[in-house]
Amino acid sequence: MKCRNVRYLFAAIFFILSGLFGTIFLRGTASGGEIDFSGYLRDTSFFKARSIEEIENVTESLTHPYSAYPLHDRYAEPEEVYISFYPGDMTFHFGFQKYLTETGGWGWTPADLFNPKKTFDPFYKGEASTAAYFSYLFPTGSFPGAYEISGFYSFGNRDDDAYPNIKDGDYQVRMKAHTDVLDLAIHYSEITREESDYEGMINGSVPSEAATVPVRWRLLTAGVSSEIGRLGLHAEGGRAWLDSKDDEKGLSAKELKDHSKFLIGMDYTFENELYLVLEYYQDGQGKSSPQEYSLNDRLAYLNGERSVIGRDNVFVGAKYPIARMTSVELYNIINANDPSVIVNPWLVWGSRDLFSVKFSAQFPVGKKESAVGQTKPSAFAHIQLNF
Repeated sequence: MKCRNVRYLFAAIFFILSGLFGTIFLRGTASGGEIDFSGYLRDTSFFKARSIEEIENVTESLTHPYSAYPLHDRYAEPEEVYISFYPGDMTFHFGFQKYLTETGGWGWTPADLFNPKKTFDPFYKGEASTAAYFSYLFPTGSFPGAYEISGFYSFGNRDDDAYPNIKDGDYQVRMKAHTDVLDLAIHYSEITREESDYEGMINGSVPSEAATVPVRWRLLTAGVSSEIGRLGLHAEGGRAWLDSKDDEKGLSAKELKDHSKFLIGMDYTFENELYLVLEYYQDGQGKSSPQEYSLNDRLAYLNGERSVIGRDNVFVGAKYPIARMTSVELYNIINANDPSVIVNPWLVWGSRDLFSVKFSAQFPVGKKESAVGQTKPSAFAHIQLNF
């Protein structure tokens, strides 16, 4: 409780300072806040098991329907509070902030280790941390097009379970180029993630205190995007190197193998504003058949530790505005190695600047042995008020 109060005090101080600096000395930036209510008709709490008994309950629960539980997530606090400096062609942000790589696709973002997509939580948003951000935009005329180099470093002051991904020492260096024909970006990231050895806990080979293993990810990626009229094209891929800080504990080298990943996609917007998107994503950490899925694979996927469980994945989506402030959307997340699919319809109403009301559902379709074969339909509701 004391740590949470200190965090709120820290956020308030930064909020005040950003306003003062923006008024007197600099062009300051501080985001607004939001009141966010989310309700989930799907019990994911048992995926956070921390003991052998709880893990055994998890394996048993995989063959049973998820139970409903009431509104569980409500908060009212600034999403980001930071100050900004803009000397010449440089930009600096200091404080509590999010970091988005601005690459990737709709279904997956291979280059973004800071905000991994969570298949079973469609309302998951990027996390913020106390961090420093720097960018330098090369002067116009130096080269054809526009070029930028930037860096992000997290001091990781979050110490609760709600924000486990962004830690002290996580960073990314990025180079971007924008021309009349295409946009190009190259990223190098290092980030520490905690991964769980569920199997080791169950068979007793790993004590519970060693089942959660810190893993250092080093990721080098490149991405390109272009537009031809109403047609958009994008691709992104790279190589990931994984290193456990203690090889004698937790996950084996097989679970933590180095791997490559890439995504290619296209989207098209019709004159009536109907939007279609198609993507293919291959992840070298994924498996080529359900016979290769381990318990660690399945629970890491359901728990959001991994964005996919299969090697070959397809994302198909459509979005259409049916009124001035209302749109209907339909997305299909396909694991081509099962095969299985998650059908994900949406109804969205609201103004982006003021509020939004979203209803979503997920209908898993697949054989019993597939990644989603034991899961049941789920429903989601989300209300966000911006100020």
